[in-house]
Amino acid sequence: MTAAGLVAGLLLVAFLAGRVSKKNVVDHGGPATDSAQVRERVLMLAVGEHLGRSEMVLMEIANAQPEGAGLKQVNLSMQRKRAEDLLNENRLYRQTALQEGDIGLANVLDELERVLLDVAHSPQTVTPAQFKTIRQRIDDDGLLFKVRVMTEEIQQQEKTRAPGADQGAVKAERDERV
Repeated sequence: MTAAGLVAGLLLVAFLAGRVSKKNVVDHGGPATDSAQVRERVLMLAVGEHLGRSEMVLMEIANAQPEGAGLKQVNLSMQRKRAEDLLNENRLYRQTALQEGDIGLANVLDELERVLLDVAHSPQTVTPAQFKTIRQRIDDDGLLFKVRVMTEEIQQQEKTRAPGADQGAVKAERDERV
């Protein structure tokens, strides 16, 4: 009976040691992983909103018409102010995307930043030639389309995101498409 008691005691100690060691692994690994996932989700939601606001500015520029008696100047004062506001956010999101290895998103944000810079540094009213240059940059790069696609992908990713999903695979797939 002493041998049986000793074996039962060893099994109990082994069981408890296994429970404690698993608990320590979960406590140290779980929250850090959850925190990283939450941080990434918040970042992607913020980027999605940023892209949505940027899309609105690009649409307004694409649909802008000359104003005034001679219909020669195009007033971009509203778009200029919003481009200035979006520019700083865009730089931060682009740098973060590069650090995270999301090349597709970083490329779209880089192209967007160039257009935002043009608009933010333009005068309040631009000549038809200046306006044509800004609009051409948006059209030639297909920037409005890229921003829409990226916004949609972020929204879809948030809708279908499963806990513990492999985000590296999602980023690689997005990089291939862009």
